Amino acid sequence: MKRYRSIFCGNYGFLDQIAALKWVQRNIRAFGGDPAKVTIFGQSSGGTSVWTLMMSPLAKGLFCGAVDLSGSYVFNASLEQAEADNLVFLKKTGCADAACLRALSIKQVLQAVPWQEYPSWAAQEATDLPTRGQLFGPVAVVDGYVLEAPPFELWDRRSGYNDVPFVVGTTEQEADFSPPAENISMWTWGDYRWFVTEKLQSFGPDLPKKALELYPSSAPCPTRDRCPERAYTTMVSDIRVTCPNNDLAWRAAAALSSPVYRYVVTYTPSGPMNGSRSLVPFPSRFAFHCLDVVAFFGGLEDLQGKPLSDKDRSFQDLLRRHLVSFIKTGRMASDWSVYPESTALLSDSLELVQNYSQARCDLWRSSGLFDYAWMN
Repeated sequence: MKRYRSIFCGNYGFLDQIAALKWVQRNIRAFGGDPAKVTIFGQSSGGTSVWTLMMSPLAKGLFCGAVDLSGSYVFNASLEQAEADNLVFLKKTGCADAACLRALSIKQVLQAVPWQEYPSWAAQEATDLPTRGQLFGPVAVVDGYVLEAPPFELWDRRSGYNDVPFVVGTTEQEADFSPPAENISMWTWGDYRWFVTEKLQSFGPDLPKKALELYPSSAPCPTRDRCPERAYTTMVSDIRVTCPNNDLAWRAAAALSSPVYRYVVTYTPSGPMNGSRSLVPFPSRFAFHCLDVVAFFGGLEDLQGKPLSDKDRSFQDLLRRHLVSFIKTGRMASDWSVYPESTALLSDSLELVQNYSQARCDLWRSSGLFDYAWMN
């Protein structure tokens, strides 16, 4: 069975990453590095990869720290479930063996993907409020080989995972990367209330009212316009990313002996992103998905298409300084305490708060919306 799992586990991307980390261990000294000081760092699906590797016995000893930016909250699909879902794809290809599958063209593969049967595979709703019953398909599979059990189960057991210093980072308006409506920047507050009510009423008749009370039109907004956009994308982001990742960090802190850090980027750049010039498909004005990784690698000026303001530089320098400190030492600088003692809010300065967005997160948890956290 072990041999079967190793060949047919389905988690081939993670096996590639593990192979790459083994290569690093064998060769890092030739580049002046230390195999005992390897930190893995990933954003979005890369963040999902980071904490998958934390839970994999095959990656034990291959790294000493982990940075997960905007990754998935949880994955618990079994190999049997994944195989059953994939049969739909297999039937649409018309193939009966592996040789046939390998010979398919890109076009044939895309045509066989069961978008109608499994619309969640396209993750088209990831940046919108959820639709009841519309859950995302799994990215990682609990196959008994790469992943021996669901991650939270391993943490509850206190065994079978890699206990290393861990950073969980997200941005306040993750969904502003690619919001659900092209005209969202033109919304009125009336539009905002209508969309929230329309999307959330299927989860309970009182939920839209409670949500609008916690994300009100009177909330402070760092710009003079686009405030309904900011409120809506913050709400979406809390449901899909921020609140579930608060819980992820809390569970990690309870299980790991190593330090766990949690941050939320709240910075509003001095100008909108130029979607036509960059990887960002929408001219976001707020703390959009990937703002942190772009700033870490010094790409904020390129995305804005203009020189950085002093506050832009302060934000970029603050983020880089702390993450570099973590990568070098396994700890943040002394002005940043561990989770759940505090969550760091990163703007052009560092602010530490306790129980970040607790009332909002309590509402989404009690309403069952953590099940709708995105998988990327």
